[in-house]
Amino acid sequence: MSQVISETAEAFDSQSVPAESADEFAYRPVPALAPISLFLGFCSLSGFLGIPCLAIGVVGMMTGVVALWQIRRSAGEFGGKLVAGLGVGISTLLLFAGSGYHAYAYVTELPDGYQRVSFSEMSTYVPTFADGHVTLAPEVAALEGKPIYIKGFMYPMNKKHDLTEFVLVKDTGQCCFGGQPKLTDMIVVRFENGMTVNHREQQLVGVGGIFRADVTQAAGLSSIYVLEGTHFK
Repeated sequence: MSQVISETAEAFDSQSVPAESADEFAYRPVPALAPISLFLGFCSLSGFLGIPCLAIGVVGMMTGVVALWQIRRSAGEFGGKLVAGLGVGISTLLLFAGSGYHAYAYVTELPDGYQRVSFSEMSTYVPTFADGHVTLAPEVAALEGKPIYIKGFMYPMNKKHDLTEFVLVKDTGQCCFGGQPKLTDMIVVRFENGMTVNHREQQLVGVGGIFRADVTQAAGLSSIYVLEGTHFK
């Protein structure tokens, strides 16, 4: 009887799960960069909100690639290949989707017949003042009376809704901290024909209209640039 039990035990041992298969189900630590990459992948959705947010997708993709490299070099000591792969895939997909979205918006936002103007570039052209007269730089004077499309930020005003006039400034530093921005860093936008807009706090807006060089005041600020607004995005 004991011989039969011994033979049965030996037969069972010979049919047991190989060590290699057992290792498949053994717990293996996951590199920290793998779940971080997956988290950043989901955060890459914010890339649709603004171009700077696309950087999250880039970081998520690179983090996942490094995690995969660590797993590969660990010779089986690390797990988490699926998590890192998902992080890379989601980050890459949303990065390209967000980039395409902004590229499409950039191409289609310009109204027909309007010239795109960079606020940052235009502000570098400093006018001269002599005997109470303002002389614009040739690059800015060439825009007089032409339809242009320019982007900036709305300067804070007491009124928030149904605005027929507002001050467009170059960056958020000027619209958040108040004070008198430089003359070249702001444009008074005035709408006609009953067109009104609502104030947008710290949001980049696009404005189209006829450019004028005219000393004027709005919201308690003095400006030398005026835009007869026709479009607002």
